[in-house]
Amino acid sequence: MSERPAFCAAVLLVLSLPASAALRTEKLSRRLASGVSREVEVVSGQAFVKFSSRTAAQVQAALALIGASPISDMGLDGWWQVGLSTGMPVGTGLSLLLALSGVESIQPNKVYRPLRTPNDPLVNNQYALSQINAFDGWNYEIGSSSRATIAVIDTGIDPTVPDLTAKLVAGHRFCPPGGGACAADVPIFACNHGTRVSGIAAAATNNGAGIAGVSWDAQLLSIRVFTDGTCAADCGGAGCVTDDAAIINALNYLVTLQNSPTHGKVVANLSLGESGSTCDNLTQTAMNNAVNAGIVVVAAAGNDGGAVNEPANCLNVIPVAATDQLGNIAAFSSRGAALSSYGIAAPGVDVLTTDVGAAGATATPDGTSFASPHAAGLAALILSAKPTLTPAEVRNIMRQSANNIGLSGLDAAGRPLSHVAGAGRINVFMAMQLTVRGRLADFQGEEKVVAFPNPFRTNEASRVFFAIPPGLQADGAKLKIYTVNGELVRDLNSLAWDGRNKDGGMVASGTYVFVYKNDRVLHRGRVAVIR
Repeated sequence: MSERPAFCAAVLLVLSLPASAALRTEKLSRRLASGVSREVEVVSGQAFVKFSSRTAAQVQAALALIGASPISDMGLDGWWQVGLSTGMPVGTGLSLLLALSGVESIQPNKVYRPLRTPNDPLVNNQYALSQINAFDGWNYEIGSSSRATIAVIDTGIDPTVPDLTAKLVAGHRFCPPGGGACAADVPIFACNHGTRVSGIAAAATNNGAGIAGVSWDAQLLSIRVFTDGTCAADCGGAGCVTDDAAIINALNYLVTLQNSPTHGKVVANLSLGESGSTCDNLTQTAMNNAVNAGIVVVAAAGNDGGAVNEPANCLNVIPVAATDQLGNIAAFSSRGAALSSYGIAAPGVDVLTTDVGAAGATATPDGTSFASPHAAGLAALILSAKPTLTPAEVRNIMRQSANNIGLSGLDAAGRPLSHVAGAGRINVFMAMQLTVRGRLADFQGEEKVVAFPNPFRTNEASRVFFAIPPGLQADGAKLKIYTVNGELVRDLNSLAWDGRNKDGGMVASGTYVFVYKNDRVLHRGRVAVIR
């Protein structure tokens, strides 16, 4: 007789899957033979049961005693798929089935999902995707359930960049500074800034080339608000400016596209700003009109370390602060009440993205300009999974699911530390969990130690960094590197490794195991070294 696993009672939790999904699921606490309990996702209202020699009629009669009924004979040594009585938690049903005469074994009908790992060759160098847990989040949504478009209000997008070409909606627009209606955009882009922003938000993903964009399948729309010829190649220069009129006209234009068959749900990304000014009435009205139309507006918080810049400080806008490779708030990132009340944080230092120039060109820029499109990409995923959500609901999901990056309480001046990081750093996985399930109360999260870049190419980076989530931090922390055979390579005294062993020599190419241990937890992972 096979082993009979024990099951704990489970509270029914219905998962609101996208419309194309037919299954309802719930979480079941399963106690393994080792005595350890873990949660598994199972199909609601179903189970498997193995009877000793029984006819179909006898099986049906036995199941009827507990209000269950056969669904199908699995054709595997007495196993049947059965339907439980309406509303019965699976844990309860399994206990009742196990008590029936003639039952040898029982098990739930577990749920499986496609494990999506994009094949883009540079994806392992995108530390930001690991830091915001995009990989696990993509198992729930890749921006394909319903149409979403990220409108990049910026310097324009280079349409010849291979990772962006197929993602661009036809009809680049130019909204000129100084006023005037938005018109066809020629010559399309002024400098590299908008192209870099766009790659982070929505580079073609799983196309076997370049990088992966946060939103995977979401579309891109280029709205240029900077005049061609006024910006240097790196988007610097005193003449590289835009104005209220251009931004307002761009937002007004987007309102006409919202919910159209071509564009679907629109997310506006504004990686631009003006320090030292408050959101004036005219700009605020344009923001309100866009948000009231259902457009999610995301904006860079600013790079001066002071108060949140305009337009990120407008009401109804989601301001985004920048974090670095170790998950800390970047010193240059702007901060203040707007961030505390409405904002979030995302990676904004050395972020790998697309660039203008030769095919496959990339860049690693710094700034909240490059934190903002991470949040815009997440907003597009949320709206693709659940297009009925309002901008306020999207913002709340992003904030409620964000990782606390150790910024709770007050600073020396008595101000809430959330004015530096908002609600915390975005977490795509947790946000999608909250989107499709509607709650996080019983979800324990997915915290893990992350190594980046991984693989660690010694000719491209000076060291590999290890990010330790706050929930795993405790006293007595130690970080060690081992070979896959268990031989100690290096005992680290920081969260970085230069690829050298304890004798100072560079290690050979291969896979190495890192072990993080403190007084409370022990986590292992692997990092590939390529010399």
